[in-house]
Amino acid sequence: MKTKVTFIAIAIAVTGLIAWKLGANRRAIERNAEQSLIVNTVIPVTVEKPRYASIDRRFSVNGQIAPGNEVTVLSRTTAAVLKKHRKAGDAVNKGTVIAQLENGVIRENLRIAETDLARAQKDVERFRRLSASGAVTARELEETQIALRGVESRVSELKDQLTNTTVVSPVTGIIDRDYFEEGTFLTAGSPVADIVDDKSLKMKVSVTEKEILRLRKGGKALIAADVYPGKTFPGTVEVIAPKGNDTYSYAVELKPDNDSHSLLRSGMYATASFNTNESDEKALVVSRKAIAGGMKAPYVFVVRDSRAYRVSVQLGQVDNDSAEITQGISAGDVVVVSGQVNLRDGSEVTIIRQESSIF
Repeated sequence: MKTKVTFIAIAIAVTGLIAWKLGANRRAIERNAEQSLIVNTVIPVTVEKPRYASIDRRFSVNGQIAPGNEVTVLSRTTAAVLKKHRKAGDAVNKGTVIAQLENGVIRENLRIAETDLARAQKDVERFRRLSASGAVTARELEETQIALRGVESRVSELKDQLTNTTVVSPVTGIIDRDYFEEGTFLTAGSPVADIVDDKSLKMKVSVTEKEILRLRKGGKALIAADVYPGKTFPGTVEVIAPKGNDTYSYAVELKPDNDSHSLLRSGMYATASFNTNESDEKALVVSRKAIAGGMKAPYVFVVRDSRAYRVSVQLGQVDNDSAEITQGISAGDVVVVSGQVNLRDGSEVTIIRQESSIF
């Protein structure tokens, strides 16, 4: 009997021990779970101090060499091509005949109109004499004068039409492309030929809204063409667009010096380098990686009293490694260069490293 009681007591004790152990394990698991839910609100960051450094104000842009003057000759009347006088590749002067269009009907109409003009002129002279003697009324004289003006207008119109059947070059240059053959039927406004001026060249480039402020008409540049490694050609800024496009870019045209024309050719890929001769004054710069928000709305995080504060800045010149700061922070600030992705304005931070400026 005692053995049985002892066995039961041991069983109860073991069961209690197991229950206590399970409860302890559960409480330990709950404590660990609670600890895992606690977020570390102190964010580690790497920082640096802005420094003053010299900025290279030179900049380069890519573009293309183009003819100084390029025009598309259009047909001014509707007719078939009777004779092709010039073709693509031919040199032309201003006034050179490129094509002769069929004009037989216009010539005949002009002959008839000129006959009518001579008759109308005689009628006016006769009625003027009769009016002086009272044989015709002033109204009858006026009607003959009106008829004369109508015939004169008709003759002038037909002469213009006849002139338009002879297609001439409006400029001196070379025909780059022609759009017709003998027998081609041209309509008014259809292209006849493209003519380029092979004696003058220009380079077309596109610059940013910040670069455009540093250029002036008459400013100098150096032009380098890929086909002439190591060689540059002097050029002058001739045209600066007064208005930018939808991508905030501005069109600029350069004129290579005359000595360059023997080597440069229209259509060549080239690079223009500008030296704006600005003062070599030191500028406040930070690492490029410190800039957040993109180029249109840039900002940095500045650490003060163990907290990071978002500060909007204005940028000057930016390259792959550094960014010029023209407004927003000073040389005494401490700027975050790593860890910004987790930051909010006023986030508590701990500085794990302060980088040395490379500038």
